Amino acid sequence: MIFDSLGIGEVGVVLALAVVMIKPKELGRVMREFGKFKRKALEIQSQVRAQLETITIEAEAIEKQMKVGMDKASLRGWAKDRIALLPATDRARAAEALAVRVADWQTYKNAGTVACFASELTEIDTEPLLRRILSEGKVLLLPYVHGEGKEAAMAFAPVKDLEKDLAEGRFGIREPVPAARTGEPPKPDLILAPGLAFDLRGGRLGKGKGFYDRYLAGFRGFKAGLAYDVQITEKNLPLDAHDQTMDAVVTDQRTQVFSAPRIEVV
Repeated sequence: MIFDSLGIGEVGVVLALAVVMIKPKELGRVMREFGKFKRKALEIQSQVRAQLETITIEAEAIEKQMKVGMDKASLRGWAKDRIALLPATDRARAAEALAVRVADWQTYKNAGTVACFASELTEIDTEPLLRRILSEGKVLLLPYVHGEGKEAAMAFAPVKDLEKDLAEGRFGIREPVPAARTGEPPKPDLILAPGLAFDLRGGRLGKGKGFYDRYLAGFRGFKAGLAYDVQITEKNLPLDAHDQTMDAVVTDQRTQVFSAPRIEVV
């Protein structure tokens, strides 16, 4: 068509006809309405493009999981990639959803002393949950590392104020200040542990330092992993003899229980 050769296209044809047929005094109003229509069309186009990009990213992540090796290093890389893809708004919603899900869980309700962790960037934000634990009058324990080299180990200390009782530790993670570590801490009824990946039988993949595995080896209470739901893998994680499994995993979307609760009602 002649319009195509001029580079006008269908929208240009409509606009040209409108200029010819519409009265001059109404042309300004029509042009304003056309401008609104064009902006709305561009907005819809942008939203569709963003949704297609998100779908593509998710499809690539699923394909990568199918191809990823079953060694721990590959699985850690897969989990970190999954977490990195989460937008900030989704992370914030997930943190609030996790706090509500844990608070509604009967095992948590029955626990008087709860050990949790101050999260860092590769972990689901636990601050809403920590504040909820304190507001409900439970004893909150948070971890810290003491000792050097092969003697380094993890312990827990009670925290009553998230601003005053915490400071950045050796790994850049907030941990109880020395003043909070005095005396023998109460034994936790429930430990809520971090991890990079969890499977559907309770397997947990940490960062490789072994602090939680060594501590949990002597723990007889109930232990649950906390994570974004994207950190759950359908594959069974490769576990070594020293790797500790979870009794449950709680995410922003599910509460998966693998063992019968071992906490008396308080």
